[in-house]
Amino acid sequence: MATPEALAFDVYGTLVDPIGIAAELERHAGDAARRIAETWRQKQLEYTFRLSVMERYEDFEWVTHRSLHHALAVAGLELSAGAVDELMASYDRLERFADVAEGLDRLHAAGHTLAILSNGTPRMLERVSLNAGLRPPIEDIVSVDEVRVYKPSPRVYLHAAERLRRPVEEVRLVSSNPFDVIGAEAAGMRAAWIDRSGNGLFDTLAEPPRMVVRTLVELADELDRAAA
Repeated sequence: MATPEALAFDVYGTLVDPIGIAAELERHAGDAARRIAETWRQKQLEYTFRLSVMERYEDFEWVTHRSLHHALAVAGLELSAGAVDELMASYDRLERFADVAEGLDRLHAAGHTLAILSNGTPRMLERVSLNAGLRPPIEDIVSVDEVRVYKPSPRVYLHAAERLRRPVEEVRLVSSNPFDVIGAEAAGMRAAWIDRSGNGLFDTLAEPPRMVVRTLVELADELDRAAA
């Protein structure tokens, strides 16, 4: 029998849906809500990349706030400070994807170590994990705040392995974000890509990892087969 794995889960886009915040945005932006949500998410990631290249660190709440203001400006929308605060608070209540509860329960029952590895701040991750019902079965939270640099810096993945008390090659990142998967494998970590879109489009910077699934339930199936 194979040894149960240490699985490090990305959160935003993998366990919870950041584009789902469009439902909250509809109260302020109407039909433009989804476009604003997508721009918000795109700019949020772009800012993390740019900060890391500049060797500057601002935490993910700061990044999320600044990228929201950019998305609103692109849409030509001005909101009150109170409305912006409400939208920021909604980030703590992002809904989990439909497969997450069953998938995490099965992975936990199989004996795998389950942890979060995310760009989010510890406060953000504690709140979204509580509200989305991720803990338990997820046992630990690793935030990039601990190393003050964002994914896909190798420092993030090496730090996660140290926190999980495993050699980096014995930890598997689980993420829907190709840049995250590529970064983990470049640092020596194994990876599983959750193809949330279902279209098989990965990235041209590198090949997909050996383990590609569409849901966490499929991931549990794959790991069960590997252990048989």
